[in-house]
Amino acid sequence: MTAGPPAPAWKGLDTGRMPHFISYDAAERMIAALLDRAEAWQPQAVVGIARGGLVPATMAASLLALPLAIVGWERRGDPIDWIGPPPPASRVLLVDDCCATGLTMRAAEALLHGHGIACLTMTITHDPDTSACVPDLSHPMRDLFRFPWERGEATPAARRLRATGAPADRAYEQAFVGLDLDGVFLPDIPQAEYERDLAAALQRRHGLLAFARLPRFDSSRAVVITGRPDCDRAHTLEWLARSGHDGLPLELRPQSVADDPDAVARFKAETATRWGCTHFVESDPEQAIRIAASAPHLIVSWWRAEEARGWLLGASTA
Repeated sequence: MTAGPPAPAWKGLDTGRMPHFISYDAAERMIAALLDRAEAWQPQAVVGIARGGLVPATMAASLLALPLAIVGWERRGDPIDWIGPPPPASRVLLVDDCCATGLTMRAAEALLHGHGIACLTMTITHDPDTSACVPDLSHPMRDLFRFPWERGEATPAARRLRATGAPADRAYEQAFVGLDLDGVFLPDIPQAEYERDLAAALQRRHGLLAFARLPRFDSSRAVVITGRPDCDRAHTLEWLARSGHDGLPLELRPQSVADDPDAVARFKAETATRWGCTHFVESDPEQAIRIAASAPHLIVSWWRAEEARGWLLGASTA
């Protein structure tokens, strides 16, 4: 493992940056591509670093048919140690999900060396711009990357913590939800009504009552992101306050964003990413599909208010 330059600020603090999402399937393929060289080194066991390293370590141990052991720490500053018994091995493949700074990998490697265990280090990926060390086996990636088990790292609370220079902490990574408005909080008025008489449709919409049953969310960890134009802000805030949702942050479609399905879906996906949402709840199925394709790092659900039920969606671009 070679030393690199001091680590700069975490790239995820740039709220306008869309992450490169590495799915479970992609992670397994990336691990498998490294295993020929790992197998040639003849490890006797695989050691995963909790929490993020557990998934790729399990994949590697399964593909290599080797026993799996675990090391980890609760918080930086605490000693890294075994979780469960150490493996009866003198040569191990030490696995984490990534090297963003290299501190975790270095600490785990020191623990193993202290037990007289030789180790070959492997991660799915590492960032050459930020990591102070480079694993023996890894895929370099300078894009901001994100794994399914890291969705919470970009929530507003987690970003505020990381901005201080502190490492990630799961206590700040609880789900943060973006919610569509019309069709989720209140009935959606058909487009034909707006086209027939805009003023009358807007007046009727403003008088609608909120649905009795809404998706589950914590109002302190949520934001409303709607395709309504920004000129509707005053009426929309008034309706939210009247319906018991005063204080929910509100994002409306800027004048610069066209009122068409693709542009509105991109606006919702990019805005949810900027806020640090882990989930998005959308009432229109086509919009939900487009959002899921634009932002696979979000857990997107299509919400049907008639049934007070949501369906999780996955989509990919053509």
